[in-house]
Amino acid sequence: MSFVSYLLRRFAFAVFSVYAAATVMFGFTVLQIRLLFRQQLAFMQWGGSDTTEQEIERFRESYIAQRRLDQPLSERYLDWLVDLTTLEWGQSIAYDQPVAAVLGGRVVTTLEYVVPGVVIAVVLGVPLGVLAAFAKNETVDWSTRLSTYALLGVPVFMLITYLLAGVSQVGGGRLPIHPQVIAAVAVAASLLAGQLRFSRAAVLDQTGREFVKMLRAKGVPRARVVRHVLRNAALPIVSLSLSELLAVLVLNIYVIEEILPIDGLARASLVAVDQGDMSLITWSTLVIVFLGIAGSFLQDVLYGCLDPQVSVE
Repeated sequence: MSFVSYLLRRFAFAVFSVYAAATVMFGFTVLQIRLLFRQQLAFMQWGGSDTTEQEIERFRESYIAQRRLDQPLSERYLDWLVDLTTLEWGQSIAYDQPVAAVLGGRVVTTLEYVVPGVVIAVVLGVPLGVLAAFAKNETVDWSTRLSTYALLGVPVFMLITYLLAGVSQVGGGRLPIHPQVIAAVAVAASLLAGQLRFSRAAVLDQTGREFVKMLRAKGVPRARVVRHVLRNAALPIVSLSLSELLAVLVLNIYVIEEILPIDGLARASLVAVDQGDMSLITWSTLVIVFLGIAGSFLQDVLYGCLDPQVSVE
């Protein structure tokens, strides 16, 4: 199998995953609509209100018509998939705008601090992990590991609080830098220890192998040994790193955007939950799932680039 065929196959699987996730969300939405319908009917009938039978019937007809409950489930499901494809995601009650318009710019806003934070974590974490692995149980190894693990023990909200306090003192009580800079630093700090740990473990797994002993016996310079080790350790580093990146980022962006004045994807999701905006809740959740699928596809692409055997198999 060629590399292009491998990419096409993985891309097709990613597209399938998108629609599979949308199908699951459709099922939850249908169940939730019916549950809310029954709850509201029960409240109107038995909640002690003076609602008449005519008013209950009008509510029933209006609710069914607005949510198209009188249409076949298969037809509503096909419309759901069409809306997903054409970005017709309904109207947001909280923002009084189309959901796609609400989320479009806010996804970019979130990525503007997430991407730099991830890059900083990788650029610092991988070299530090390699350095710690080649200096195993030495002062450099212990000091690097202890400092990053201490950083890992600091919750993101406390780290942001400390950063805000320090920056505000420098700025005379005002924030002299953009909040997204602080957010990027917080993302990088939350991911750095994981990158170092994975890199160190992957490199240590390679340093005890025969080819490394042979290279050292031949007197090969350490820089070349590191290059050979990294080439073999790259695949597990990518695998473990991306898995943790996605998990940590999904949690951290909500904390970051709740504390800092950043109007991003997580902030829109929190506003939707607070105001009961079901359309925005549904699609903001799906957007996060779609970004996770995109990250998984990126991982597959890197697999194919780093290990040609993956694409051949």
